[in-house]
Amino acid sequence: MEDDKMKPIIGVTMQPAKGTQQINNRYITSILEAGGIPLCIPNNTPIDDVLSRLDGLLVIGGDDIHPKFFNEDPLPGLGHVDVARDNSDIAVVQAAIKHTLPLLAICRGEQILNIALGGTLYQDIPRQLPQAIQHKQAAGRATQIHSVNIVRETKLSTIVEAESIMTNSFHHQSVKDVASTLTISATTNDHVIEAIEHANHPFCIGVQWHPEELNDEASKRLFTAFVNACH
Repeated sequence: MEDDKMKPIIGVTMQPAKGTQQINNRYITSILEAGGIPLCIPNNTPIDDVLSRLDGLLVIGGDDIHPKFFNEDPLPGLGHVDVARDNSDIAVVQAAIKHTLPLLAICRGEQILNIALGGTLYQDIPRQLPQAIQHKQAAGRATQIHSVNIVRETKLSTIVEAESIMTNSFHHQSVKDVASTLTISATTNDHVIEAIEHANHPFCIGVQWHPEELNDEASKRLFTAFVNACH
């Protein structure tokens, strides 16, 4: 058995809620199953104080992102926002990029990654992209609801080894204008961006779905590749 001291320490962001800091347990178990040691980081923690102790960073999902961070006013359909969390998540992503720390960003995390590097979002898909398929499913979190097309010759395609995968979907916001240092690595059939990655970073991938909730081969490959990059 691998010595726990040799396993990478992976910082995991958290969701503030009514005086608490919360996290879905599936993020934790997915890191553990892939061979990493998760370390939860409350969003009011000074990131510079912990960054040097981490081998990787996982940015989790959660509430909407305030549109002021991409120079827009709020549109109808915008949900609950938490500016303090937005500031914290943006700062931690920018620090991880600066120090080339392996980074996996999930759902809201993918959107934060894009905003932190200068991109924008659709604030509400149903209103701004009325032709879009259903992206906020009513089915259970482990239900794969729609297909995602993987862009060839991307890091994500190398990891999942497939041109298309089935995913779950729990979002009504999505990446709009992609930051200049990022590239698109997956879309749905309605052309909504489902994954992005940093072209000049050893491991920096954002996905719009929740792989931690799925037990399929693609999700296992993604977490394994992330943890391996953190070694």
